[in-house]
Amino acid sequence: MHVLLDLYGVLLDHEKMFRGYRERLAELLMARFGGDPDVWRRAHDEAWVTYVQRVNAADWESRGYAEVVDDLDARHLVEMLDRAGVRAPPTDTLSVSRELEREAMARVNARYPDARTAIERLRAAGHKVYVATGGGETNDAALRGAGLIDLVDGIFTGHSQNAQKGQLRYWREIPTQLATEPGDCVLVDDRLDYLEAAASAGILALLLDRKGAHRPEAMPAYVQATLRNLAGLPHWVELWTAAHGR
Repeated sequence: MHVLLDLYGVLLDHEKMFRGYRERLAELLMARFGGDPDVWRRAHDEAWVTYVQRVNAADWESRGYAEVVDDLDARHLVEMLDRAGVRAPPTDTLSVSRELEREAMARVNARYPDARTAIERLRAAGHKVYVATGGGETNDAALRGAGLIDLVDGIFTGHSQNAQKGQLRYWREIPTQLATEPGDCVLVDDRLDYLEAAASAGILALLLDRKGAHRPEAMPAYVQATLRNLAGLPHWVELWTAAHGR
């Protein structure tokens, strides 16, 4: 099987990453541009609100993911610098933004306790393991910070697919890129909209519901099973492959 694992909510704790990233980014910005860490934290928080608003207002259908996100990320850095009083931002804002993102993420270990063991068991059983994230190309650094980068066979991002994760076009080419059939791929995600998009491309869909937020009787038909943690994933894959002669 080709097992596709969501990044935030499945492998990594999003809240832990957000807090850690904020601290590390403030340290990096202070070292690079001077100033006070509290000023940089506040600049990050204020600029983040604007960033989210722009994400929600962006035209994702007529523009490619990379075009939208690259523009948003460059503007995000400029706004943080402006709010912190830096009046001469670097001319290559996108490359500086990417550099800072990677370095900050690589300094945070937001891994869930069950993530590493589950991946190791899947790989030991002969399965391929990939990460499928709606985030951008810098998220390889988040896996590095979590100590998981060497355990995955590849990473799919919004940049690599040039699409949002909730769009069919994110998933449509993945089986071809893996030289396999959609039915030999399974996505584990904590969001139903992402699972629905993957299932529409023929990929098996497993919901990871760590907090028990979804009622079993309300589960959509495209969800093959619900897991409460990653400990049960290798066993599910074992049973499914045995039942289907894989």
